[in-house]
Amino acid sequence: MSDTDTSPLMRQYREIKRGYSDAVLLFRVGDFYEMFYEDAQIASKLLSIALTSRDKSSANPVPLCGVPFHAAQGYIAKLLKAGRTVALCEQVEDPKLAKGLVRREVVRVYTPGTLIDTEFLSPGESHFLAAVAFSDTTTPSAKGQPGIGLACLDISTGEFWMTEFQGTQAEILLMDELARLEPREVLYPDSHANAGLCLTRLRGPRLCAQPSASFNSKEAAQLLQAQFAVHSLDGFGCRGLSTGIGTAGAILRYVRETQPTTSLAHLRRIHTRWSSDAMHLDSATIRNLELVRPLDAREHRVEQDQPTVLSVLDRTVTAMGSRLLRQWLVRPLLDRGAIDDRLEAVGELKDRIQQRVSLRAALRNVQDMARLGSRVTLGVAGPRELLALKQSVSVLPELRSNLQSFHTSLLAGVRESWDDCRDMHDAIEQAIKPDAPLSLRDGGMIREGYHAGVDELRKASTEGKGWIASLEAKERERTGIDSLKIRYNQVFGYYIEITKTHLSRIPPDFIRKQTLVNAERFMTPELKELEERVTGAEMKLLALEQELFEQLRGRWATEVPRLHSMAQAVALLDVLACLAETAALHRYVKPLVDESSTILIREGRHPVVEQLNGDLTFVPNDTTLDCETNRLIILTGPNMAGKST
Repeated sequence: MSDTDTSPLMRQYREIKRGYSDAVLLFRVGDFYEMFYEDAQIASKLLSIALTSRDKSSANPVPLCGVPFHAAQGYIAKLLKAGRTVALCEQVEDPKLAKGLVRREVVRVYTPGTLIDTEFLSPGESHFLAAVAFSDTTTPSAKGQPGIGLACLDISTGEFWMTEFQGTQAEILLMDELARLEPREVLYPDSHANAGLCLTRLRGPRLCAQPSASFNSKEAAQLLQAQFAVHSLDGFGCRGLSTGIGTAGAILRYVRETQPTTSLAHLRRIHTRWSSDAMHLDSATIRNLELVRPLDAREHRVEQDQPTVLSVLDRTVTAMGSRLLRQWLVRPLLDRGAIDDRLEAVGELKDRIQQRVSLRAALRNVQDMARLGSRVTLGVAGPRELLALKQSVSVLPELRSNLQSFHTSLLAGVRESWDDCRDMHDAIEQAIKPDAPLSLRDGGMIREGYHAGVDELRKASTEGKGWIASLEAKERERTGIDSLKIRYNQVFGYYIEITKTHLSRIPPDFIRKQTLVNAERFMTPELKELEERVTGAEMKLLALEQELFEQLRGRWATEVPRLHSMAQAVALLDVLACLAETAALHRYVKPLVDESSTILIREGRHPVVEQLNGDLTFVPNDTTLDCETNRLIILTGPNMAGKST
């Protein structure tokens, strides 16, 4: 990057760019984000936009390209898809009030694991940022031996957890867990060669080395305690998990660095996962059983056309339910009591057709409450997202009513902890217009009657156009000039335009503003007064509406834990009802699960294979295995004879 351009703007750019050398820096200049030097050359190719230059007459012109600020999201998405990270540099003071060069700062760094924007996220998949660290041989972890720490965060929902793996199989367990999670980005200490070498076997995530100090367990514990407003992390079940705590702290530090202006108040706790919580499925098992992806999936093939266990079972109607079902498939339960609770709930929903249909119909009106709630806390939710929240919570009373007739422990437990969030619905209903714009900067989102100041300014803004029209008619009558017009542009504001053929009729109180080829433009004291009232009202109205909206959003940001709790309840209902619907459609039966050594299946059908040939009749098979006389089955036969099923 050359220093030949010594203008104040380019000096400011170079100073900021030095802190984000690995990212494409989008530098806000007026209504555009501009890129310079190598960034411009890279971005122009990836985004298919014109590459130009500053100071074209210079011996060393600076490469330049730019995109409109209002369309930046689409261009950022393309850069991310191409494997780039993006640093967003904004003007952080009003150019009209700035003394000299406008102050600019990087307000956000877009990386694959820290995305919160809806257009960047897949509704049915979690979006994890992971961190991995290997403990030193001199620093044994909870079980008295060296291990590997893993922490994961989905910033879009607030899901945050950690775990540790010990023993000779620790690295294998780690890789299997990462295969289940499919994180978008993985952090690791730059001093741990083992971690980097191990993670290179992963396909897909961005690997990002971080300073080893970011994984220091003592500093991480202090950081996490401050975030969760607690004096100890023992209440989260992570006593002694020093390596796991270090990875969790590294994640929190990284998110704060990449989102310096964003509140992380929705991160209120961290969960600790143990290997005994769920069945361990390795990556080969997940792949070969085609749980979530087809066995022969390729980038050039359409996966949706090939059945998997997930695609066969997934009749969820909410994004939250779809994510939870996916998690259930790759983390099967081990506890018999918990398994029976799920089976009983699915069975009751399967048997009660009318109630199931009503429940699923209501669920269809619920949007992604988990991610919407997080966006409220992060301070990025717009007017329409608050309306989406209102619509979603308006369904909660109906869902509670539908649950009244169910008696199984899982469904009854959901009903007993239910929260209609009625206060949230009513507050948004009273404040936000149903046809509110997408963006906060467009204004026009506050309802009439909500705030007297808004009503007064809106009346002045609306009636101002009528005042201008009345003044135009008045001046035409006073001057006798029928072609007199009052016009407006952003440079001169309001003005009176008169053609030169009528200049002899101009009254003495007309003040000349501009001379054109065929006309003159004038201002009068009365028009000046009206202009200040009209344009001043519009600016004050927009500022007041934005202030009221931010107050409302900030008020409900503190209540987001309630919303997240209900999002989990809705997701659970959706998955249970979905499995009941699928069981009824495919004639699945409820299994009897016990702790014996016998596996007894009568007329078993493979859920994926029977979907492959819709025109053919699937032949069910019996299976008996135990620890006595049926310890082994040897299957023989030609290819495609049905051995797999």
